[in-house]
Amino acid sequence: MDPHEGIAEHLGAWALEGVDGDEAAAVEAHLRTCATCADEARRLREAAGWLGVERVRPAPAELRERVLAEALRRRPPALLRTLAQAYAAQVELLDEVLASVAPDGWRHPDPRHGDVRGLLAHLAGNDAMLATDLGGQVVSPSEDDVRETWRGQAELLLDRLTVVGAEPVGALDQPVRLAARRGTPVRPLRDALVQRAFETWTHRDDLAAVVGRAQAAPPPAEVRRIVDLSVRVLPDALRTAGLVRPGGGVRLVLEGPGEGEWVVPLGHPEPVARVEATVRADAVGYTRLVAGRRAVATLGAEVSGSAAVAGPFLEVASTLGCD
Repeated sequence: MDPHEGIAEHLGAWALEGVDGDEAAAVEAHLRTCATCADEARRLREAAGWLGVERVRPAPAELRERVLAEALRRRPPALLRTLAQAYAAQVELLDEVLASVAPDGWRHPDPRHGDVRGLLAHLAGNDAMLATDLGGQVVSPSEDDVRETWRGQAELLLDRLTVVGAEPVGALDQPVRLAARRGTPVRPLRDALVQRAFETWTHRDDLAAVVGRAQAAPPPAEVRRIVDLSVRVLPDALRTAGLVRPGGGVRLVLEGPGEGEWVVPLGHPEPVARVEATVRADAVGYTRLVAGRRAVATLGAEVSGSAAVAGPFLEVASTLGCD
């Protein structure tokens, strides 16, 4: 028998100190006369040293930070990808509706922006504002093809988000401007991305009427993000409207896709000490109220507690839209 074959069967076990005395002695005797097996045994013993719990070599102190930093550099934070993908999905859905607009449909009246062309110019302008805040490019408006202008701006914003996602941790906390009916509130990027998907969906609903399509709700996770955003900005809006009740709050209970329960401070930053009213409504209906596409009277909300608080609360919520 080739002596290498006989020893090779035991080298791995020998390196892990898993052979008995006679076998160990035979292996070691062979290693003293065979350079080939000795090299292999040395390699296996070194590997066993890394695996052995008694001789674990501690990693360099800075290794964890370096690995995490490189991982984040190569792959954007999961939430940023999720929010960007939600916006991208709404862009695709809106573009699909725009493909159905007849030549004379571009002049179809829009109560907020004149016509369909004005609506798209408004949407592209809000996308451009966020792109600018992120250091991205802005498309030059084209009166000949507003669809191309809007779509081009949306794609540039998405390209910029890919770059932002490769930057250090904290990209989603970067302060940027939100689109608003009055003023230019500054909020974290995470809020702006929710708003971009929300506004794109809202205008898709606006255009659905032009081409004879039914309104369509976004996925439940997006509905919930829209509600979350409204809850974050409502205290400031309530304070601006003069509805300030220190310690007071409203419980918002929403049902259907995106359902959940939220407690909103009434115009103050402190934790809510007492709930003064509870408002129950459909979650998608509430998002349309926030977008300014549904009146409080048509929401069908069920109110318990103080109607004098709940009514003004919903009226302020209906003003949160950005057009």
